[in-house]
Amino acid sequence: MFSIMGVQVISAIYVTYLMKNGLNLLQVNLVNAIFFLTLFICEIPTGAFADIFGRKTSFVVACALMSLGMFVYGSSHTFIGFVCAEVIAAIGATFRTGAFQAWLVDSLKHRAYEGSYTRIFGRESMFNQIGGGVGAITGSYLATHNPSYPWFVGGVGMAIVAVVAFITMREEYFVRGVFSWKKGFTSMKEVAVSSIRYGANHKAVRFILIITFVQIYAVQAINMYWQPFFRNHGVREAHLGLLFTGMMAFIALGGFLVSRIKTEGKERSMILMAMVYVGVIIAMSALSSLVPLAIVLFLLHEVGRGFWQPMKDSYLQQRIPSHERATITSFCAIAPHIGGAIGLVISGVIAQAFGITVAWIVGGTVLVCGAFALRKNGSVA
Repeated sequence: MFSIMGVQVISAIYVTYLMKNGLNLLQVNLVNAIFFLTLFICEIPTGAFADIFGRKTSFVVACALMSLGMFVYGSSHTFIGFVCAEVIAAIGATFRTGAFQAWLVDSLKHRAYEGSYTRIFGRESMFNQIGGGVGAITGSYLATHNPSYPWFVGGVGMAIVAVVAFITMREEYFVRGVFSWKKGFTSMKEVAVSSIRYGANHKAVRFILIITFVQIYAVQAINMYWQPFFRNHGVREAHLGLLFTGMMAFIALGGFLVSRIKTEGKERSMILMAMVYVGVIIAMSALSSLVPLAIVLFLLHEVGRGFWQPMKDSYLQQRIPSHERATITSFCAIAPHIGGAIGLVISGVIAQAFGITVAWIVGGTVLVCGAFALRKNGSVA
């Protein structure tokens, strides 16, 4: 929750901060595309690092790098400076991707937990959204005094999380090998290769790869342009933090609902239904001429997105071996990185040429069509 709070302190001012520094809609997306491309390059090696050297070590390194990235961002005012900051933050994010969930699941197994993982991940999502909302309100308030303040506060927050994680996280079950750069990188390569082979031949992993690719590709226009979209509709910048808090609250509602629903054996169909719901609602929001209705519809689409991650996490984590859990989780993060980068470029071109409304409608259409295509082709799961 606190790590999410540190990251989300810039969530309500991110795009407007870049635009204030002279970037257009396409350039904003290109900066973020660098983030996704860096994730794609670094995801497998850093996931293997967590399996070899420990999930705690990987998470602490992640928080430290993300802290550094935020300080670089707050100090930069050019396209190149923003790109450098994105690369640093992305490397940090890849160290965190497979590590924290692997640490959580294996810690629960070590303590003989036999309950529902969907419930655990649903609660995690709910608390993360609460922390994100608090961070967003804080960041939007700080930005009214100085646009760089949210970045600096976020950097300090992530540094504190790194220290706390170093002190409090435990891995009693983890056996750390003798450190050797040569042996370590050889082991990382072996684990990465075996995990890729496992993932490529496993139907459940293939389903996660495809579904996450479609989802992240489709929502890039929504993720990146909600701030200028509502600013163009008369919403004040100081109120964007409140709107983002509403977004987090509705995602948290989705996480809460999924934690209360019996999903075992139904994750696949529920993910697809949630995609259709999100696609339809976001298209309706884009087309609404009434600002209050557009806001309500926009918030309602977040409930469906709150369903996605807990169900995907539960569906995947129950079907992969423990000793390669972090690496396979990172492997499954590759598809959204590719989809995200492609989605950012295409949605940026569409928004710059035809407007944000058209970019949102295209994204919603991709979600609906993708869900029906995957439902028809059940062989991927």
